[in-house]
Amino acid sequence: MKPFWNKLVAVALGMLGFASCAEIANIDDDPSKEDLCMYGEPSATYKVLGTVSDESGSPVEGIRVAIESKYGSYSQYDTLYTDSSGKYLFNRGERGLWPDKVFVVFEDIDGEENGGEFESAEATPELKKVKEGDGSWYIGMFEAQADVTLKKK
Repeated sequence: MKPFWNKLVAVALGMLGFASCAEIANIDDDPSKEDLCMYGEPSATYKVLGTVSDESGSPVEGIRVAIESKYGSYSQYDTLYTDSSGKYLFNRGERGLWPDKVFVVFEDIDGEENGGEFESAEATPELKKVKEGDGSWYIGMFEAQADVTLKKK
């Protein structure tokens, strides 16, 4: 009997959720002033990108790029590596929350293989809004760019 009640409650709650969006608040009875009632959650995309070079301006391949995305008191960590042109690109879509700060750490983990041994570096690039949202649940795109020059050890 318990599964029957669980199904009944699930159906009733689902109908209430959609029913709440069925009626549109229209105080003036003017259709041009209707407020849309939407069902969903906000989303945004963000990317962290840049170039890593040595002191002579040459790109450095194989540098580990550790990205810490801060969501208030919560953090998420991701790691990627620079390509042969010294570039890196991290791209992510988020639902509900998106970072308000980004910290990036650059580390040479392969020693002499990439043209020398380099000291680590850190950056805190500013997240900037580069694309507006669609006026609905999509808030827009945010971007942080950190270009660094690594010093040889």
